[in-house]
Amino acid sequence: MIHTGTQTIDTERLILRKIELKDAQELCEILNDEKVLEYLAGIPDNYTYEMAVDYIGGKLNKRYKEQNFYDWGIEEKSSHKFIGRITVYKQDEDRSMADLVWFISPTTRGKGYMSEAAKAVIKHLQEVGFQRIEAFADVKNKASTGVMKKVGMQYEGTLRKYDLRRDDTLYDAEMWSIVK
Repeated sequence: MIHTGTQTIDTERLILRKIELKDAQELCEILNDEKVLEYLAGIPDNYTYEMAVDYIGGKLNKRYKEQNFYDWGIEEKSSHKFIGRITVYKQDEDRSMADLVWFISPTTRGKGYMSEAAKAVIKHLQEVGFQRIEAFADVKNKASTGVMKKVGMQYEGTLRKYDLRRDDTLYDAEMWSIVK
């Protein structure tokens, strides 16, 4: 594996880049949207601007210095607006595996942006040396499983009571992956 860290990736309509302090307000707005939070556990209720600034300026900036850390903010080229995030949630170098997680602003859904971002990230991670890229989604999250299909991932099965929702109930998760 030849780690590069989070490098800027240009696609036709997007710039995938490190999340910056200038993104704090838009990140805050996205993480307070009910449609985003429906399938995103681990985000505090009433996520504030100050929380976003602390997170970006503290933990995230420290992690960006690590060569094996991969986390992109998604910027729409035409508006220069921060519209989402795609990140390697966990990785296993011994198995050459990376697990992706993403979210996007509801105002930009249905435009193919997440599929475009995921394809670019998968390509980059494969170039780094990852052999297996996987993602999981609540069986009710048809938007995410739609992205997984569009980027060439294959359905591998449903994991019963795999993870927690925001309300602390367990949900079944579909597992998808693409291998090099």
